Amino acid sequence: MEQQYPQDVSSYPPAPPPPRRRSGVLSVVCVLIMVLSVAVILNETLLRLDVKVEGVYIISEGEAKKAAGLDRPVSYFTVSEKKVAAGINSHHYLIFERMEKQFPGSLTVYVTERKPVARVQQMGTNYYLDDQGMVLEKSYLRVNSGSPDDMVVVTGLKPKELLVGREVVASSVNQTKAYAALFEELEKQGWLSQVSELNFGDPESIYLVTRDGYSARIGDTTRLRAKIGTVRAVVAKLREMGKTGGMLEASIPGEAIYTPPMP
Repeated sequence: MEQQYPQDVSSYPPAPPPPRRRSGVLSVVCVLIMVLSVAVILNETLLRLDVKVEGVYIISEGEAKKAAGLDRPVSYFTVSEKKVAAGINSHHYLIFERMEKQFPGSLTVYVTERKPVARVQQMGTNYYLDDQGMVLEKSYLRVNSGSPDDMVVVTGLKPKELLVGREVVASSVNQTKAYAALFEELEKQGWLSQVSELNFGDPESIYLVTRDGYSARIGDTTRLRAKIGTVRAVVAKLREMGKTGGMLEASIPGEAIYTPPMP
């Protein structure tokens, strides 16, 4: 006998509810939160860097860190060499060389510190420059006061611009190139401390004056090593002979003509 079903579906029993997945989702979220929390803790505590700056003498380590953006907590994974380099180089006394990270918690930044080696006077002000022509400091002159420093006096540049934190803008590009080349060679030969003045008025006819009164014309910047070496050797010989002052024509490498001072 065929079974008859009621036409009113409302009398049917309710369908069972679908299985709940909320508890599983919550579990996954909790695990993710725990993992992220552990990562944050590691990043902010265990991996926080102890920062050192090597190569500073005039500038304090704290000032160098501040320029690099390292005066606040930084971590191993978030520190950026590009940003550190840009920050260091933005300080006119500092040049970024490299940085080294030592896992898990130390960072060493290596810099070169610019040092003042030259002095330019303009409109009652002393400007102190490094060997590349970067203006590091300035100070106003006092009337009838001698120079309190032993910097090389640079003359003849007739600079168009002298601003602290920028390289000097000389009256010609050749003067700027000659400046850098001559300071580099004098430093290499250990003779910069012997020089009291460098004149770049004519880049083709540069001359220097020693601290004991010898003047030497070295011409342009070609073959500077030989020219400076010649001046050094001849001046040393003249000192041995008891000569004082005078003029050396040393624009030809390996040759020097000495003219004693007028009586």
